[in-house]
Amino acid sequence: MATYGGITFNGKSGEKYYFKAWPLNTRFNALGAVYFVTKRVFADKTYRRASHESIFIGQTADLTAPLGLGTQLACFEKNGANCICVYVDANEERRLAITQDLLSAHRTTCNDMREHRSRAQADAEF
Repeated sequence: MATYGGITFNGKSGEKYYFKAWPLNTRFNALGAVYFVTKRVFADKTYRRASHESIFIGQTADLTAPLGLGTQLACFEKNGANCICVYVDANEERRLAITQDLLSAHRTTCNDMREHRSRAQADAEF
């Protein structure tokens, strides 16, 4: 599947993170990454530039695993998610720090604002 291109998201720290944007149904290799689920829209008809509505920010050690729990996936669908932006990083400590930095800077629709856990931590509880 072809990439949509790249997008830079800024963290609260001022750090800039360059993500590759893909269709939401893309199948990935087993890579560790931070991911940003968005609704990609074309509001600027003149230049055909896409913008992204923030839906969910997470991180995973394996992009082949589901992107969230059932309730999160339902929230993605309800909010029109159609894009996943991926920042590959094998280091879990760094992924967690990047995720927190981004969550501090971006309002998302489907993240639980009381607690930001990795998918593995959330899955272990069930």
